[in-house]
Amino acid sequence: MADLLKICRGFFGTDRFVEMCGIQIVECREGYAKCEVEIHDKLLNGVNAVQGGLLFTIADFSAAVAAFTLGRVALSINADISFFRNCNSGTITAEATVISATNNLCTCSVDVVCNDVKLANVKVGLFRTKQEIPEE
Repeated sequence: MADLLKICRGFFGTDRFVEMCGIQIVECREGYAKCEVEIHDKLLNGVNAVQGGLLFTIADFSAAVAAFTLGRVALSINADISFFRNCNSGTITAEATVISATNNLCTCSVDVVCNDVKLANVKVGLFRTKQEIPEE
């Protein structure tokens, strides 16, 4: 397949919410995706910590990208998130790995980290649609 990172960035470039949050795809290969977001003031909640919804969003998005690398568009159908810690500065990184995939379903495990501290782990279940990823 052609440059998978370029294909993923092109396909997911239309995700307006992810763009508004500032989340970027930085790496992907078959069954894996890594996304990042630089923390800024508008991503902090009332107690000056990163909003939990951002941690969920970057994890969910990373899982969708990881599943996408298997060749078809996948949509989240469930998720289980465990929050461990929080932060208020630095770069948040989410690494998603496909741990199971069938013709119709996919499961990803996502670790969300900031400043070498694990903030959360998310297990995401996705439905694999029939829509294939574009070649370029």
